[in-house]
Amino acid sequence: MRGWTNSDRMMIACCNDGTRPVIFRIERIDISETEDERAWLERQDFSNSAEDAYTGA
Repeated sequence: MRGWTNSDRMMIACCNDGTRPVIFRIERIDISETEDERAWLERQDFSNSAEDAYTGA
């Protein structure tokens, strides 16, 4: 998606189902290729919990 988004590591995609639309945040979390990427990955918190989930409530 190079050039289509503000970040080369993240994009927003959606399923346009008329009754149950879903929005996805897609992040690239791969093995670092440079020292800058390695440092960036070390600073990230990729953990998730039940409280992070959107349930529509």
